[in-house]
Amino acid sequence: MPNHALVALREDAGLSQQDLADELNALAARRYGKHPQITRKTIGCWERGEVVWAQPFYRRLLAEYFDVAADELGFRRPRHSRSPITAAAPASLELVGVPLGSEPHVGRDQQQWRDIRAALGRRRRDLAVLAESLYRDYRLAGLERTGVISTSAWIPDTPVPLEDTMLDLDLSIAEPAVTGAEPESAAVRPLASVDARYRCYHHAVRDLAAPRLFENRLCFRLISLDWTQSAARMTFGQMSFFDAMDTSEALAHEFAAHHVTTHGSQETLMPRASWRGLAFRKLIGDPFDLNRRPLMGAIGTLTIRGGESPAVVLHHRDSSRVAGGGGMAHLLPAGIFQPSSVFPAAVAADFSIWRNIQREYAEELLGHDEYDGSGRPIKYSELEPFITMDRALAKGRIRLFYIGVILDALTLAGDILTVAVIHPQLYDELFSNAVQNNAEGTVSARALPFEGHTLTWLHRSGQLSPGAAAALHLAWAHRRILIE
Repeated sequence: MPNHALVALREDAGLSQQDLADELNALAARRYGKHPQITRKTIGCWERGEVVWAQPFYRRLLAEYFDVAADELGFRRPRHSRSPITAAAPASLELVGVPLGSEPHVGRDQQQWRDIRAALGRRRRDLAVLAESLYRDYRLAGLERTGVISTSAWIPDTPVPLEDTMLDLDLSIAEPAVTGAEPESAAVRPLASVDARYRCYHHAVRDLAAPRLFENRLCFRLISLDWTQSAARMTFGQMSFFDAMDTSEALAHEFAAHHVTTHGSQETLMPRASWRGLAFRKLIGDPFDLNRRPLMGAIGTLTIRGGESPAVVLHHRDSSRVAGGGGMAHLLPAGIFQPSSVFPAAVAADFSIWRNIQREYAEELLGHDEYDGSGRPIKYSELEPFITMDRALAKGRIRLFYIGVILDALTLAGDILTVAVIHPQLYDELFSNAVQNNAEGTVSARALPFEGHTLTWLHRSGQLSPGAAAALHLAWAHRRILIE
């Protein structure tokens, strides 16, 4: 069988068979001090499939020259039948996740991946704004150039009270069509060794650029939502945190690789977004097809201290501490929709957006330890601040609304946007000992006035995450409903 992969690599590089032979001979002499005498005929034998498994040194030269893993060269490892009499030697385990630093082109590929990942952390908001132009039909009026995309089916005409929204959990939902392990994502999965790329994006993050918070947790996966009925309904399945990393962060990395250029210490963003080279994003297709990819339900809450002078508080997320969404001012609290523990009782009790918001208040504003899924189910009726919050919600001193679901155009990650309006005296009592730093970043030292001039200044600052920009915009549009 012809080796179409090798032919494609050579032709994409604009080389004849003789050109490639000359390049490989030169590389062998320069890098290894060897002179293998590769000829045009040698290349032809490989490409016609007359040699199905080239010698290891030749595979290494080809992989280094084309900057690919050896298993992407199109050679087919021969299968040998084992004698039923002779015991087979135990197979050695291939530790694909361990970088092989002795191979120069593997090290270069991994460093290039790190550089792009670092640029993504620094320019995440700018890249989201640029990516927004790829989805012009899904921009929201008043939120242009914020990185926000959505569809009218995901934004209710008016805020929906918490008690008027129903949640369904479907554990029989089919796996998504795209997982992030497809060949189209190969460009954002660096070489793990001379023979293979990292199998998943999160494997590369773990080994090459692990943030302080990087754990795989059970999460609720958004499957569908319907705001058109008298009682809004949202349906969820289950997924893991790393499922989202392998799609959303891989999309962001791919976009950054094609839209950020560096010249020495200078970093420049391309002036226009282009689909060219975005093979994985093209594979995803319609960003609102929730059967196509796993969409992790993250809940972002705009907290408003009510009263005659309403105010809001924001959170600056540190890109060195979190795996996604760093370097921007985001909603406080905000967190992935997930149970506090993997125990079935916790999964059932925590399938509640209110419980998720409560835990995030405790962690992000009050400095409680992370409810990281490793402990017993939380006894909400016996612990503060959950007791006080539950009573306040029942008495109307905390009023909670859903205002829509949006996507970050860069990552296509979703935010379930909510607004919590808290009575001023209760707010001051609950958060009198609020922390200024937490595991994910820094908390504003003071609340910001919820008024037109401040919101305009925040938007112009260029620091708001897409979720924060959308929540502030929608809340301001409905301020007469939200703030009595």
